[in-house]
Amino acid sequence: VAGRWDRHPLGLYLLVENVDAAFAAERFGSRRTPIFKPVTYDLFEDLGDDWAAYADIYDLKTKATDEERQRVIKFARLVTHADDARFSRELGAFLDLDEFARFLAGLVLLSSYDGFLSSGQNFYLYLDPRSNRFGFIPWDLDHAWGAFPFVGTPAKREQASIWRPWANRNRFLQRVMAAPEFRQLYRARLEEMLATVFQPERLFRRIDELAAVLRGPTAAESDYRLRRFDQAVSGQWLTGDQDRARQSPRRPPHQIKRFITNRAASVRAQLDGASEGVILYFGQANQRPPANSPSKSE
Repeated sequence: VAGRWDRHPLGLYLLVENVDAAFAAERFGSRRTPIFKPVTYDLFEDLGDDWAAYADIYDLKTKATDEERQRVIKFARLVTHADDARFSRELGAFLDLDEFARFLAGLVLLSSYDGFLSSGQNFYLYLDPRSNRFGFIPWDLDHAWGAFPFVGTPAKREQASIWRPWANRNRFLQRVMAAPEFRQLYRARLEEMLATVFQPERLFRRIDELAAVLRGPTAAESDYRLRRFDQAVSGQWLTGDQDRARQSPRRPPHQIKRFITNRAASVRAQLDGASEGVILYFGQANQRPPANSPSKSE
């Protein structure tokens, strides 16, 4: 501001793009592309033939014809009632399998448990007018990179299962994951991401670039904030119990480079069959899982 401030930090600002009709027009070529923002543990559960039973749950953000709303209902019938053979055979007519494999692989690599994998929210669902198939858009990922403290512990989120990644009931994902064609695509996307975007050295360089920009505004807040920031982006791992006091403001800072290093190694080991990973449960950190849970669960 001329005559008042010269390179004076005024804070950090985040620009968020709305997932709305303008978003749909740019991505899909039509502002009328149906985009939903569901909140439910039971995605694509059959609730009958009347859209009124689905309306509040699926929260339509754009426009949809009766036929497009019926597409949700028809898919719900398939998910709820079809036997495994029919479900696998017809799944690809309703769900863009490759797009969903990418969506899921991204969430799983990031151990992003504040949303689709646990609480049934923080994602968008769209019906692509070009293919008449559903796809998913991630949303509100501020607790990605293994940072969500209400599912497991930091160490357990690093080891989270790639083949049973849901931390709450999720019959839709359980059924999709059991479909052989999807499992093959999902595995391929995990392999692809490990070989390209989820490489620790690449991500560390990007973290260092961003940290250099963010350190000044962080230092302007307080010495305490700066100290925790430096620890969070450091390549030197903190010692001691990193799993304690998950809700305390003085809990150890989440070290993103540590997560990336250990997560990449864990996913590689699981893909190679050298590890089964850890099954996580929403709302449980240090607690043991129910007695009838799989033996590898935490």
